[in-house]
Amino acid sequence: MMSGHIVMRAVRRLVHLGVASALVLAADGCGAGSVGVDYGHYDKTSRATAGPSMRVRWAKPLAAEFGGAYVPVERGGVAIDPVHDRLFIGSSERELWALERTGRELWKRRFDAAIDAEPTLDVRRDELYVATASGRVHGVSASDGQSRFEVDLGASISQPGILSEDALYLVTDADGVFALSRKDGSTLWRYQREPRAGLKITGHAGLLSSAQRLLTGFSDGSIVALDKGDGRVLWTVDTTLDLEDSAQAEIGFVDVDTTPVQAGDTVYAASFLAGLYALNIHDGSTIVRNAELRGVTSLAGDERTITLVSAEHGVRCYDLPGLTPRWVRAQGFRGAPNNVRLKDRTLFVTESRGALLALAIADGRELGRLQTEHGFAAAPSVTQGQGAILGNAGTLYAFDY
Repeated sequence: MMSGHIVMRAVRRLVHLGVASALVLAADGCGAGSVGVDYGHYDKTSRATAGPSMRVRWAKPLAAEFGGAYVPVERGGVAIDPVHDRLFIGSSERELWALERTGRELWKRRFDAAIDAEPTLDVRRDELYVATASGRVHGVSASDGQSRFEVDLGASISQPGILSEDALYLVTDADGVFALSRKDGSTLWRYQREPRAGLKITGHAGLLSSAQRLLTGFSDGSIVALDKGDGRVLWTVDTTLDLEDSAQAEIGFVDVDTTPVQAGDTVYAASFLAGLYALNIHDGSTIVRNAELRGVTSLAGDERTITLVSAEHGVRCYDLPGLTPRWVRAQGFRGAPNNVRLKDRTLFVTESRGALLALAIADGRELGRLQTEHGFAAAPSVTQGQGAILGNAGTLYAFDY
């Protein structure tokens, strides 16, 4: 029987809510939404949402209000353009919104399927790349949404792309990595992992760009480094070889779904069953492995720390390079922590059925929160004091930190 945290992640589009849908949206469906709403009352406590490191500016519903006991899971990430004070966000409603920093709509465009991946933005070139759950990739103008090209990669895409001067790199949920021409979308090269039998965790690791390498994890339990120029394999680590029981690999759930994180010449990635790995970025050799850290869903790090989240372990921060425990936040979550982002010295952590938390990297203390009744499946986007996140009920929240 699958454990509760596996079932939670395996459900793709719906999340069951055991409470009434009491969230009163701060926006009225048009314009920028309202400012100054007391979000702290949504969990029926006096806890303030706007702590010293978070202040909600506005909220805007991007989907029609859902009246049943189930609310669609929204995974779409936000691309923030701090130069032109605008942001771009897609949702399960198949629409991409371009909004001013105030929340005012600039333009909106409908696509062929739900948008689960954060759009890939080049501010300097005014280029935006939108990938959909059907596997189509659209190159559009960031200013007006006009189409430049459209290509079909044949598998859903849930992670943002990586840009070089002439290429867009994408990883599909079917374990394919593509290099596309930014000019016309033509395929420059493609790498495909062969599928492994057994059950898999929903979702996929994103891409890490490091010099002339691309690194990512795959559903067969491998961590792979590819050459950006031609897609050839530089090294591969098969984490299933480290499982105590080799039969586990046949059952499944051996995925490496965490986007790798780099600190100096070390890259960190986590297998759902085999634990956390610290690898030499040049040859993939294992520096450290912590087999106890299973079920990890997201990583964030810098040169001094690595932080992970999982339903089993909560939020754990370690000092580098020795993976020495710094602090643990293991209880008090609504649902489970599922995404983590680090900006400067603040961690932003999402709860599957509750809040977006702002935590101090130094000691894990709470600096602020955005409380909802529906929680978050999407990861927050944060840059230059601005943040944005799409909630499971289809509401986009913009905040300062």
